[in-house]
Amino acid sequence: MATLSALVLAAIVTVAQAQSLTVVNSCSEAVFLYTETSYGTIDNNVNVAVGQSVNLGISSNWDGNVNVGTGCSSDGSTCTTGGPTWDGNTPFSRAEFNYYTIPGSVTYDISLIYGYNVGMKISSADTSCDAFACTISSGCPVPGPGTDTCYSPCCSSASACSGGALPTSGGGCVNDAGPGPNSAFYYDTCYNAYAFPDNDGANGYTPADNVDYTCGNTAITLTLCPGTTSDIQ
Repeated sequence: MATLSALVLAAIVTVAQAQSLTVVNSCSEAVFLYTETSYGTIDNNVNVAVGQSVNLGISSNWDGNVNVGTGCSSDGSTCTTGGPTWDGNTPFSRAEFNYYTIPGSVTYDISLIYGYNVGMKISSADTSCDAFACTISSGCPVPGPGTDTCYSPCCSSASACSGGALPTSGGGCVNDAGPGPNSAFYYDTCYNAYAFPDNDGANGYTPADNVDYTCGNTAITLTLCPGTTSDIQ
């Protein structure tokens, strides 16, 4: 019986540690999820209704990001914000995950480099891991379409962003790495989200904020519109 109990306990621990990425839509509207993959596999073009939760079926070695569209057509071909082309005209929030580099762990972050359209929170089943959250409710330096949406901090204006979130003219984040013309608003508002590509201090750029975290528990939840903002120093 003792051996059986040990086996059962080991099975429970294995299940608890199994990699997963669940998206919870706490927004007041449906969202469309577009995923990009560097390695491994994940479900793509997923419509998530208000109040719905979906498991994105990631492989154990998935490395990529989840981008959010709002006001989308049923097939996701057009959206008010976000969308399938990422041309800079429709800003979007992005969550990035890497289950590949360190087997059994996941590194995650929230990126505002492409703008903001919905709030995000990334949390683990292990509550000791940092839970990053960002909600912007007012004050966007370059407001986007819809309500409380914002263009990329790398763009000095909506027109400058029309060619992409890292424009070569009309502002831009320094060398596609350092702060952009509106980065200060973003890193002051959401301390634990990328406001420019090297916001983690890479290449000596400042501020070097706490914007990415590696967690040993790979059961991850991405909550959209959490209504909260973290400030983990």
